[in-house]
Amino acid sequence: MPFFCRFLVLERLDIKNGSEESPIKAKVGKQLLFALIGTFIAAIGVRLIVVSGLGADAISTLVLGILQHVSLKFGTISMLFNGIVLVIIFFYDRKMIGFGSLINSFGLGFCLNLLDWLGLLHQIPKGTEYPSIILGSIVFGIGTGIYLLADAGSAAYESLMILIKRGLHSTVKTARILLDATFFLTGFLLGGHIGLGTLIVLLVMGPSLEVTLNQLPKRKFFRVRAVK
Repeated sequence: MPFFCRFLVLERLDIKNGSEESPIKAKVGKQLLFALIGTFIAAIGVRLIVVSGLGADAISTLVLGILQHVSLKFGTISMLFNGIVLVIIFFYDRKMIGFGSLINSFGLGFCLNLLDWLGLLHQIPKGTEYPSIILGSIVFGIGTGIYLLADAGSAAYESLMILIKRGLHSTVKTARILLDATFFLTGFLLGGHIGLGTLIVLLVMGPSLEVTLNQLPKRKFFRVRAVK
């Protein structure tokens, strides 16, 4: 299935945690830039997906379910969740966490709240729900890809998936399916919406991410590490 294309990238992140450090040092400035830009672009994608009202990705579905019971902002709940996950990961395997992990985990929620404060993407014109969720899925994939190219630490959700993979001694694909299914079910039971848009996100985001990861590194600017 196309949306599983990112599993290969996440598998590489998991393997890298146990390997020797590459003699070729990453350019920290470029890592920081990619982490920031990727996170901001991903936040715009998430926003477009959520305002469509047609469904969302797994973690957004959970957040939307929680929002039915608390009076907090979407971005704030996202930051709280990611913060809790990072604390767990820190005590489990702190090597998985880099400065990019902090930028993505807290920056995504901050950017979503920033869009709220600026009054951007609060609602979309009637009849543009499907274009919004399709565009949002593409943008989300591009932002996630740019963040992954930063190679500056696993994001909270991906770290949690790797933790499950190790705990169950399963494949990355199996761990991801279990994690997504748990979040979708929990979010739905809490009042979150699962619809056709959910399937659209799963089918569209994967190819968008794959193209980003395959095409951007062909340009020298987007290579954080030198090619051996």
